[in-house]
Amino acid sequence: MAQGVVLAALLPLCTGCFFAARQGVKALRGDKHTTPAACDGTVLPPGMPAGVDGPYALVQHAVPSAAAGREVQVFLPAQAPGPSPVILFAHGFGADRWTLYEGLIRHLVSRGAVVVFAPYPTLGATQDQRYGALWDGFAAAVAAEGVAMDLSRVGIIGHSFGGGAVPFLASRAFVDRGWGSRGGFILMLAPWYSYGTSDNDLAHLPSWILRGWQVYDGDTVNDQRMAADLYAHTPATAGRYFFQANSGTLSLPKGSTCPLTADHRTPVQGNSPLLQRLAVYPVVDALADQAFMPSADTAAKLAALGHQGGGYRPLVREDTPVPAKPQDAYRWPWTHPRNPRQGEGTP
Repeated sequence: MAQGVVLAALLPLCTGCFFAARQGVKALRGDKHTTPAACDGTVLPPGMPAGVDGPYALVQHAVPSAAAGREVQVFLPAQAPGPSPVILFAHGFGADRWTLYEGLIRHLVSRGAVVVFAPYPTLGATQDQRYGALWDGFAAAVAAEGVAMDLSRVGIIGHSFGGGAVPFLASRAFVDRGWGSRGGFILMLAPWYSYGTSDNDLAHLPSWILRGWQVYDGDTVNDQRMAADLYAHTPATAGRYFFQANSGTLSLPKGSTCPLTADHRTPVQGNSPLLQRLAVYPVVDALADQAFMPSADTAAKLAALGHQGGGYRPLVREDTPVPAKPQDAYRWPWTHPRNPRQGEGTP
């Protein structure tokens, strides 16, 4: 990514909480969505899968990171019993304030996870330096707060540039460090190009690590082919799940309607909060529950996710994803010279 170019990065208690078994730069360019009161995520349509918050309050700690030149933010579930599973979050390019993803972070913590938000430099840095800052930030958080972390259960989530970095981070965490030995997952939200990621790297992640991708039908920033490529070149024997969030109009109780926009900004705080509840949180929750507390029930919920309902479906699972838009519909198409995975074959 050229220097000077800012990439658009980017309720009731839950029954599947992770502890249920035991008790700077203007980066996210794009149109802002206005949110009618009925669409703020506090009213959920009956019978539709939705992410609901758990019982844990959020405690925030800051950890210095020399590589990023910024503090890494560690969010812990208050009074959670014992070490908590860990979710490492890689933000979109320039979206280095955790408050841009506050809703998602608070949701994850409420369900019993420690969340680590590691900033990385935007301008004046190479891709290797950005990836290095991400990893060094995560490692610094573990060194400082590891007593609260169960590193045998680890998830990695990334959005946009951070989504493209997830496979690299997964190799460092799951292969080099041996984290996630009792369960793990990765989730790439509208990923940008993936550096340092070969088909061999994808094949050598531990087989028990669940793999997830999510794209958005209204995205005009990152070509869906980046996500489809990584999905297609992940071994079919791995647990892999590809979802699309869809724009549309949802009917709510008492006759109100809610227009929902699924675009590149969907995971970001303040953009379609109801769609986050209906399309983003359920995917995160299902992957985390199955990775951290596997059971027949969590497996069934993950398998069914995205297959339910008729009419407008905010979330759809695709077993053989094929991008519907031509490449020239995106700011960053698959065939762009900056895409290092073109040599691995087309998606």
